[in-house]
Amino acid sequence: MFKRIITASCVCFSLALFAQDVIQSDTLQSQMRIGVKGGLSLPSLSDKSDNIYTENFKSFASFEVGIFFNYEITKAISAQIEFNYAKKGGERNEYQPIPPSALESNLPPDIAEQIPPGTVFYADFKNRNELQYFEIPLLLKYTYTYGNDWRFFANAGPYIGFLMKATQVTSGSSQIYFDEDREIALFPETSFDAKTDVKDSLNDVNFGGVLGLGVTKQVTNKSEILFEVRGTYGFIPLQKDETFGKSRVGSVLFSLGYVYYL
Repeated sequence: MFKRIITASCVCFSLALFAQDVIQSDTLQSQMRIGVKGGLSLPSLSDKSDNIYTENFKSFASFEVGIFFNYEITKAISAQIEFNYAKKGGERNEYQPIPPSALESNLPPDIAEQIPPGTVFYADFKNRNELQYFEIPLLLKYTYTYGNDWRFFANAGPYIGFLMKATQVTSGSSQIYFDEDREIALFPETSFDAKTDVKDSLNDVNFGGVLGLGVTKQVTNKSEILFEVRGTYGFIPLQKDETFGKSRVGSVLFSLGYVYYL
């Protein structure tokens, strides 16, 4: 995984440096900017397959931080490469089917071994999937300058994401039922307090799209502050085994940043 991240970063950065050389050969007034940003993220897990294991997941408050390099092509058009750490996922806090990983970790081994594969049990507990990604967006940016200090922009482009860590966090206690209507309780009240590493069951590379809008305010002759709202959406299903759904990972991000002109 680490080698993949380094390779992808080097390729993207080389493309950015090549673009900079082209830009500088065309115009001596082109600028390069470097910036840092971070902010509140509202991640999501969405699945259109109506799989019982992936229904009704909601957003939770998370965060994203990163650095970026912006290369000006014209006064209005620029290219931007970013290196971001993003925490994504979703949570489901209700009566729901029990994921196999949660069932195995909360039942005695001798009982768990007797359960036929594919058997679905239900319980009322909290279930959160926390996914940590290293993401590299490559964006095309359009900027409109208003007055001397304000710049409004829109950007869009693809990103590649590498899954660094994936944890399923369950909590609460409940009886375990054999049916969705809570009519047949098979086990007494059981604690679901557990943290389970589920990375091996998920695809470790994602590819998706980014769309953002924002504004910058110049604060010195070589720096500005930034505010941006953006959305991301992954095109590759999260799960390796589609028996447990085909969730796509997305997020809405509100970020603040600082930009410096090189």
